[in-house]
Amino acid sequence: MAPMRILTRYILREITSHALIGAGVFTFVLFTRDLGRLLELVVRNSAPFPSVAEIFFFTVPVALIYTIPMGVLVGILIGLSRLAADSEITAMRASGIGVWTFLRIVSVFAVIAWVLALVNSVYLAPRSQAALGRLQDRLKTSQASFEIQPRVFYEGFPQLVLYVQDVKSAQGAAIWKGVFIADISTPSAPRITLAQQGILVSQGTDTLHLHLSNGATHETDPKIPDQYQVSTFQQTDIPIRVPQNDKDEQASVPVVQLGTRELAEEAGRVKKYMARWYWIEFHRRFALPTACLVLALVGIPLGLSSKKGGKSTGFVLTILLVFAYYSVSLVGVSLARQGKLSPGLGVWLANIVFLIAGTA
Repeated sequence: MAPMRILTRYILREITSHALIGAGVFTFVLFTRDLGRLLELVVRNSAPFPSVAEIFFFTVPVALIYTIPMGVLVGILIGLSRLAADSEITAMRASGIGVWTFLRIVSVFAVIAWVLALVNSVYLAPRSQAALGRLQDRLKTSQASFEIQPRVFYEGFPQLVLYVQDVKSAQGAAIWKGVFIADISTPSAPRITLAQQGILVSQGTDTLHLHLSNGATHETDPKIPDQYQVSTFQQTDIPIRVPQNDKDEQASVPVVQLGTRELAEEAGRVKKYMARWYWIEFHRRFALPTACLVLALVGIPLGLSSKKGGKSTGFVLTILLVFAYYSVSLVGVSLARQGKLSPGLGVWLANIVFLIAGTA
């Protein structure tokens, strides 16, 4: 009994170590999609470093939805392929350990990974998506200030035309040199403000506060064309409204940010063609973690039979199987979105195909 326990721990340790490395590598690969945007935030100081760290933290559970099943397949294929290439599996079989014993040991690993993936997909990832959405909303006003480029006329703010000679960043603010502001709320009589310096800070979720120093305001009256007023100031403050072009789109919460129970409830409230999107997301949160089990079912016999090539063979098989699984999954989801398959069948199509292949 003791030797069997030792062999069980040995096999699990071999599989788990490769699975962790594989999941880490695949997670990093998925991170590269957003890496450019995040680095731009850091370089331009349009977001403080803690906020950037929060973005990384909230993105991890979303990436793990896909990378945990990938890591399971990496661990099983590379781990078992390494044991097979070194003839350790042959030696274990000679000592009385059969295929069903290997299946039972690896199944323990696959079930634990499935439970972790399920908790992440059903609970952690939706909460991370919602928290990421709230963080992006908080950063929206501060990021708007950093869209201003020096020596370029900017018309993104409502009823304002802005020109800045130079832009510098500060903690939670932007410092502008040589500020030109044209208030065109009355097109026939624009109000021009010039200032040596301006400090822009966020004030609430939809307003920016611009503090100007050492400037002048130029005004005309359209009824009296000959009248022209110039008023100088040492200090003055101007509120600037943030553009709200996406306000209507943001009124509804994206399906990925809804809790799993809320998805089912909302699917019963909305119209039939809209309910399809809610049910697709609902089934996806259960189908992707279940990939840990079906991919393990396919990976175990392939890993045990990979006597030549060792880890390299396991790595190649992993890439091929992952590509095949997610290709079938994307096809199924696409058909479900088009209404050609039911949401459940479309999302679970890849699992069904690999379950049949694994048991064949």
